[in-house]
Amino acid sequence: MALSALTVIGSGEAGSPQPDLFEAQTRATVRYADVSAWITAVAIARAISSFRDRLAGCLHQVGLVIVSDQGPTVTMAEVNEATAKGFSSPLRYAAASPGSLVGVACISFGFRGPTLNFTMCPADGVPIALQICDNMLSRGVALYMVLATLSAPGPTTGLSRALLLAKPEFVGERNNLLTPSIADWLVDLRE
Repeated sequence: MALSALTVIGSGEAGSPQPDLFEAQTRATVRYADVSAWITAVAIARAISSFRDRLAGCLHQVGLVIVSDQGPTVTMAEVNEATAKGFSSPLRYAAASPGSLVGVACISFGFRGPTLNFTMCPADGVPIALQICDNMLSRGVALYMVLATLSAPGPTTGLSRALLLAKPEFVGERNNLLTPSIADWLVDLRE
């Protein structure tokens, strides 16, 4: 299935978590979120930064798809260590599941449109995710879609890339059409 025309409105990249970029209430709500969720949220913040005012009026129509074959690795290591010591609190890790990649971004930005979290490597998942974004936009389920990817995070770093997508006729501005090289940028997660 071929993609129809998608416009890239914004792009962002992050290589480290920066929770201090987010409101104190957001940080308190997701205080136990994994490093990977914060890295992804920073990349998304950068992708939507120049378009955030426009998104504010239609948050129920902003969708999000994240593709990563890496779970919350820092949290998994902490749980493993705590288990070896004989105690692990489920409250401590409530906001650190693989779904937190999507959840932290939705909480941080107020997105309420369709969401998916693909637990697969970006090389395999991005083509499928682009089809889904295209479908959501073409059917009018969403006015905007954010597509993000994440590489394997270390204790304090990883690499996340994000795009803000829309249909060209809706945006009404001259922006970059999605090209194979832009899609490849999402997949090639080498710093």
